Amino acid sequence: MRAGALGADSPNEQATPAPGGPAPGAGRAALRRAAAGTVAEIAARLRDPEAVVAATVAGGTHVEIDNERSPLWEPGSLNRGYPALVLLYAELGRSARQQGGDRDRERDLHRATAHRYLELGAEATRSLPVQGAFAGLGALASAVRVAAAYEGEYASLLRGTDARMADSAHRLAALHASTREAGLPTYPAVVDVLSGLSGIGRYLLHRRTEAGDAALRAALTSLASLRTPLRVEGVEVPGWWYGSTSRTMVSEEFADGQANFGLGHGVPGPLGLLSLAWSEGVRVPGQDEAIATMAEWLLRRRERDEAGPYWTPYVPLRYYADRDGHPPPLPARPSWCYGAAGTARALVMAGRALGRPEWTRAGVEAVTAMLRRPADGWGIHDHAMCHGWSSMLYLLKLFELEHPEAGLHTATDEVAERLLRGYVPESPFGYRYYQPAADLYLDMPGFLDGAAGIALSLHAYATDSLPASGWDTLLLLN
Repeated sequence: MRAGALGADSPNEQATPAPGGPAPGAGRAALRRAAAGTVAEIAARLRDPEAVVAATVAGGTHVEIDNERSPLWEPGSLNRGYPALVLLYAELGRSARQQGGDRDRERDLHRATAHRYLELGAEATRSLPVQGAFAGLGALASAVRVAAAYEGEYASLLRGTDARMADSAHRLAALHASTREAGLPTYPAVVDVLSGLSGIGRYLLHRRTEAGDAALRAALTSLASLRTPLRVEGVEVPGWWYGSTSRTMVSEEFADGQANFGLGHGVPGPLGLLSLAWSEGVRVPGQDEAIATMAEWLLRRRERDEAGPYWTPYVPLRYYADRDGHPPPLPARPSWCYGAAGTARALVMAGRALGRPEWTRAGVEAVTAMLRRPADGWGIHDHAMCHGWSSMLYLLKLFELEHPEAGLHTATDEVAERLLRGYVPESPFGYRYYQPAADLYLDMPGFLDGAAGIALSLHAYATDSLPASGWDTLLLLN
């Protein structure tokens, strides 16, 4: 992998240096200092809840995307609401605590801010159901488990969220069982990371309460059952085939559903949870078989170009049934939710769980192949955590820390520099989110598409370490 392989900035990127630098071509030490300065600046700008909400909706409360009105601020959302801000200050507080020294005042300030956002999040979600791990009461549950830094901290609140998350897991498992019994495909809302059993199961795996363990085993049993194939229109498809909904029918050719390769939405999510649980000794019948079935399927369904292997985001039944009769689809945009790095991470976790180093090597190979493709052709249009440059920075840092032999140092630094150049001082949060469907730049403070997520990624780069709070477990990266 050569230096400079990532190429020039895309047209949507700003050229303003981040606070304190970096100078063009700066070395890693300078980039890390610049990243730390940018994180401190973002944290200062996000500290006042009233100011954050006011700035977010200053130009309007909604944006219209594909004839639908999407809210810019959702108080009970892990992406666009108070729980999202908890994650940033919980991480900064835990990190300052680990570093010790004279950082007690800074730690206490961050923890107090996280606590304030938790209070607001609890009020906002008080009457909401669990809507996966990212919305409603599930968003609060995710935020409080990340924020709880000490044994017994937020114990009362966690008891309540534990019970509600366990109930939700049982309900989703029952819904999944009914589709299995009817021979019908499943749906993202039942199994994926954002709204389904993969995300809720990750919460339960972390918490490990008596009632939660029964719900966790129900979730794992449901996801393990995906190893059994189905038939759709006479074609045998994998058990994780999705039925057609407004979410999965991305065009008319997806009328019979889709196979989805994204960590956020597809089979890598169940694979990741099953693998993490297996590694922690939480096992149900058929779990190892499901892990192997999913991992081997991902390897078989790779596409290839001159750079190497890749995954497309999703495929329709027509292509799945007759792969050789159609031109191969393009690579997915590199990101957490879709693309090589996220999917590769699930393979790495599976390889670790079952002692299959060839799966880990295949995951790393997909990441290095991705880096051989010009970054200007990746299709990244923003800096956010879901599918922007901060997503790629964190994933590359994660792979670099765990796989130093892969030689990802230069690429990680280049993405960090690119992300730092995106800083916009006149924006209230330091970064602006580009929404290509609406062709708008928006001021977003949250986790997946806002400044808090960008700061979390930059903080991991600046500290050269995995998160102290474990916020990346929400993305099923650990």
